Amino acid sequence: MTDADLPPEFAELANRMAAAEDKRGASRVDPPQQDVIADGKGGYRLAFEPRLLSEDRNAALSLATNLAVAGLLQAHHTGLFRVMAGPDDRAVQRLRNVALGLGFDWLAALSLPHFVATLSASDPAQAAFMIAERRSGGGASYTPYRDGVVPWHAAMAASYAHATAPLRRLADRYVVRAALAIANGEPVPEVVTQAFETLPPVMARADAIGGRIDRAVIDLAETAVLHGREGEVFAAVIVDADAHGARIQLSDLAVLTSVKTEGKPGEAISVRLVAADTAARTLQFERVS
Repeated sequence: MTDADLPPEFAELANRMAAAEDKRGASRVDPPQQDVIADGKGGYRLAFEPRLLSEDRNAALSLATNLAVAGLLQAHHTGLFRVMAGPDDRAVQRLRNVALGLGFDWLAALSLPHFVATLSASDPAQAAFMIAERRSGGGASYTPYRDGVVPWHAAMAASYAHATAPLRRLADRYVVRAALAIANGEPVPEVVTQAFETLPPVMARADAIGGRIDRAVIDLAETAVLHGREGEVFAAVIVDADAHGARIQLSDLAVLTSVKTEGKPGEAISVRLVAADTAARTLQFERVS
């Protein structure tokens, strides 16, 4: 899709949405799709598919719709909302370690949302950080309307509802029905109100399954990319550490993995790839310095 496929007003809408996000302090990120590409030599490499400006502008309309629907439902004391807590202090520190591993200069005084706003999805290293940031929170969930409670989505810095994908998300179908009823001065159907109470655990199971599939795909991609490079030494930075070992970010590849070693978050180390098992989707590294 190009700008020619979109109405001219979309550009202005996208600019206004971006300005509103900056004013709210939102930290919404749209990283590019990560692809696995055959290198022509029997191996594979990871690459990021460039994200088009027209895609961002198209997404702005969806975001504007979802924010407007959330406000409409909240004002009429009904609805199903998408909520998400922001990353805690430990998660932000892990992200700072990821940034260090990728060679970024993230000033201590700069908040996460403001740092993310400086990134470009067209740069592979910056796109890798954007993906890490998206995974850093506690995860989004659904909650029905509750009197006196403001449903909050930290990344959006606003109340937010899913309404624009009724063909692929079950929850959207009920949100759309409620919004249409209110817009036409009609009561929200009882079946819709009841669904708002029962949908959160259903959607949570669907999200969990989707998350496991996404994780399995990423694990497979990482092992496929590194298969055949056993014995090589890679520069890395410790992102997080506990009694079981360290979580590391490879400095030259968008790969987050684990190694059995002691160390402090932010510490630069070198690791050797021992095994890349594509069948089990696992990587094994050992620390060499």
